[in-house]
Amino acid sequence: MKSNSSPIVLWGKRLLVYVLGLYIMAIGVVCSSRSALGVTPVSSLGNVLFLIGSSAGAPSFMNLGNCTTAVFCLYLIAEFLVLRRDFKPAMLLQVAAALLFGQLVNLASATLFFLPAPGSYVMRLVYLFVSIPLVSAGVMLYLSPNLLAMPGEGLCLAIVRKTGRSMGTVKTVFDCSVVLLSVAASLLYFRGLVGVREGTVISALLVGFVLKLLQKPFQKPLLRFVERDSKTDRALEIASQGYLTDAAGNPKIIITIGREFGSGGMEIGRRLAERLGIAFYDAQLDEMAAEKSGLPLEKIQAMSRKMERGVLNGFMDGAYAMSNDALSPEEQYYVAESSAIREIASRDESCVILGRCADYVLYNDPNCFRAFIHARTDIRIKRIMTLSGLSQEDARRLTENTDRARASYYKRYTGKDYGKQENYHLGLDSGLLGTDESVECIINILRRWCDVRGTHPLYLLDRKES
Repeated sequence: MKSNSSPIVLWGKRLLVYVLGLYIMAIGVVCSSRSALGVTPVSSLGNVLFLIGSSAGAPSFMNLGNCTTAVFCLYLIAEFLVLRRDFKPAMLLQVAAALLFGQLVNLASATLFFLPAPGSYVMRLVYLFVSIPLVSAGVMLYLSPNLLAMPGEGLCLAIVRKTGRSMGTVKTVFDCSVVLLSVAASLLYFRGLVGVREGTVISALLVGFVLKLLQKPFQKPLLRFVERDSKTDRALEIASQGYLTDAAGNPKIIITIGREFGSGGMEIGRRLAERLGIAFYDAQLDEMAAEKSGLPLEKIQAMSRKMERGVLNGFMDGAYAMSNDALSPEEQYYVAESSAIREIASRDESCVILGRCADYVLYNDPNCFRAFIHARTDIRIKRIMTLSGLSQEDARRLTENTDRARASYYKRYTGKDYGKQENYHLGLDSGLLGTDESVECIINILRRWCDVRGTHPLYLLDRKES
């Protein structure tokens, strides 16, 4: 993203958001610590050591913030042992992040001195559930400027780099390992679970989930404020190097087809390509994406069909949401599909591309004509019943779920509303026009569009008709 601010203003905004994020996260840690039900896994060992020190009458400097810093420095030592020669001197700056966060935890503890200790289990749960959105919001803010990584994230990324395992797997194992160490320390000293209890498990399950919910409405505006691209945009830029669209607008045309489920958009796109004598890209994009991402083709095809997640996948995705570099399988899918679309757009050929946010990926390509196909819900349901043999209720449920999944996916990666007319050159009601008339309507509008552009890539069709 090109910055419009001076360097001082730009870095001022980024530092402000970074520090604010760490402070909000620190408030969340303090609230969960005072609940006595446990804190997030990454902070659990520091919390247990703090409670051990308090019970043993340790000096005042052995407070929650300093214990948290000490544990985070242990994570950094572990990162060095994992990477060894690959450890970069710049990674030592994570010590500064650990120190800053520790002191912000101390500041939050002093700021919240007025909060009474919860007397009942219900109040403990209140403290815990207040802490979860605070930690989630803090993580979102701290990650946005992409400045210094926290040592926990740095260690997980180091293990990913060395083992080749996915970030979701590594983060899950890391969290479990830290919790087990915390449990061991608590059992050895207190002969019971103190500082690491059910709240730790609840936080582990919910922080990533809440973070993803917060990112949907706030991530795009936040990234615009700090003037940074998202990690998927950065990854796409790297993956698409060498795939340059034709800024001159030479005589070729790329038609993207977005569609509501059951509107017949796939059939319209296929017949349109046949009518114009140009390529039609649908399943081929999945094959290209699988090759680019390294994901199994079956998984790519499943994402392309449904774009829905199970409970375990949703939990694992939370680990990716808390990283500025690691991409979830869905993010890898988006980057790979979009990179394949850009590669196709860089070729000297006209084509039709179905779905996959192609209208957004090629929005600034002067050769791209964007169409969206829609139809009344009852018409779409009847079409699905005819094609799949489903009952009316099952067809209705499938239509609603698929539309919802597509809209959610599109919103997440584009920040725009799926099917909103301002994003397209043309919107067509296929239920009113039918398949053949929809194809003819698109071709007629294409001719006018080409007249306005001053180039005529439909000359092959003209030649056929002459």
